[in-house]
Amino acid sequence: MKNTLSLTLCVISLLLTLFLAALDIVIVVTLYDTIGIKFHDFGNIGWLVTGYALSNAVFMLLWGRLAEILGTKECLMISVIIFEIGSLISALSNSMATLISGRIVAGFGGSGIESLAFVVGTSIVRENHRGIMITALAISYVIAEGVGPFIGGAFNEHLSWRWCFYINLPIGAFAFIILAFCNTSGEPHQKMWLPSKIKKIMNYNYGELLKVSFWKNTFEVLVFKLDMIGIILSSAGFTLLMLGLSFGGNNFPWNSSIIISFFTVGPILLLLFCVYDFHFLPLLGLHYDDKRTKPLLTWNIASNCGIFTSSITGFLSCFAYELQSAYLVQLYQLVFKKKPTLASIHLWELSIPAMLATMAIAYLNAKYGIIKPAIVFGVLCGIVGSGLFTLINGELSQSIGYSILPGIAFGSIFQATLLSSQVQITSDDPDFQNKFIEVTAFNSFAKSLGFAFGGNMGAMIFTASLKNQMRSSHLNLPQFTSVETLLAYSTEHYGGPQSLLSKFINTAIHDVFYCALGCYGLSFFFGIFTSSKKTTISAKKQQ
Repeated sequence: MKNTLSLTLCVISLLLTLFLAALDIVIVVTLYDTIGIKFHDFGNIGWLVTGYALSNAVFMLLWGRLAEILGTKECLMISVIIFEIGSLISALSNSMATLISGRIVAGFGGSGIESLAFVVGTSIVRENHRGIMITALAISYVIAEGVGPFIGGAFNEHLSWRWCFYINLPIGAFAFIILAFCNTSGEPHQKMWLPSKIKKIMNYNYGELLKVSFWKNTFEVLVFKLDMIGIILSSAGFTLLMLGLSFGGNNFPWNSSIIISFFTVGPILLLLFCVYDFHFLPLLGLHYDDKRTKPLLTWNIASNCGIFTSSITGFLSCFAYELQSAYLVQLYQLVFKKKPTLASIHLWELSIPAMLATMAIAYLNAKYGIIKPAIVFGVLCGIVGSGLFTLINGELSQSIGYSILPGIAFGSIFQATLLSSQVQITSDDPDFQNKFIEVTAFNSFAKSLGFAFGGNMGAMIFTASLKNQMRSSHLNLPQFTSVETLLAYSTEHYGGPQSLLSKFINTAIHDVFYCALGCYGLSFFFGIFTSSKKTTISAKKQQ
């Protein structure tokens, strides 16, 4: 009875924390105009999303490593605290710089929530029930994505935009308290986390901080266990690439020295990260008292075909979904002049099929253990559905019908690719727990990276397409430097869906949809090579 209650409380806390992390991503979409006017800064408004997505993606692998050292539950609770701090900074901010800083801090905490919630959730149930747990967590994520714009719009119109961040504080605190007193280890007599940790901190001998041995041990932990050098190299590399996509064609010309340096130094740092983690760090540990090393990304994980192909397929699917969901809303907001809250209703055209797909895949996986057929099915739905998606012209019945297959594709791939990665680690592996955390974190990292790059790539394609069309026209319009300035201008000078400016915007959005189609086309080649392994089903079901 106690174990059942603890499991229930744990699941509730995971659903709440993941709901918060997802809500914080989409709730700011309705705040662009309000905050841009409040701080007189439309040029940097896009960093409300980019700042969060950037730190969310680059620190995902770090949380997996911290979880191996400190414990998944402990790190999940720490990530909730960091997320709450970021939300509070955002709510109290009086400048755009402070608000963006709060978003970056919240993204750091959110990356821990998004990766570790799946680690905790899938580790407290049997292997054949992992799909059901992933479904519950995914539905929480999708619901937040659907209701986020409505909540943001309601706060923005009737209270204050600051409540879009204040709302995180009580919900996060409630989830933190539940998680602190529930059992996530599966052990029947686990001590309550909060009292035991407080007692341990109070009884710690702080005189150890003055000893050389303490700092030597700290160095060894940072270099050999946390792989801090690898974290710096990978974070800097991905950051430079995303900054290049964000600033290129907007703040700086594509042929400017700073953009060229971003796209040159970024890949070099990522290459150095791979060389360091795969080769140099193990050698360094070997010559340093034969120290065992824990690279941020091990060669065993990266070279595993089943893990690699499923993670890349998930990356491409999330990349495409971000393009489609974000610019489906932009289509109705910019071209058909719907308010952000009403335009966001169209997100449900993708979300509902995605939820139904995850539930169906969870049932089939629990009953038959199948994974790869779900991935291949999702990829094929993505290719066909994305092709239809490029035909959307604003009619409600058309957009609903054409959104079904892309939604099914995302729901199927999102769940099945995580299962496909996890099943590569067998339960009889002596290092199963650590490898399970690493694989789950790596798969979550790939998907988070897909969302982040998808958002940046979408803005780049949209802006470039629109500028090219306007450059070849004879319209007397200002030169737009970002999506946000275009949004402000089109709101003040709207000429109807058939105006030339609206047609330009419509064409630019469809160019983004073609990019999503290309992502699914590329994912086909990875999807068909994913592992054919199945999850283990109970003996009772096999009879």
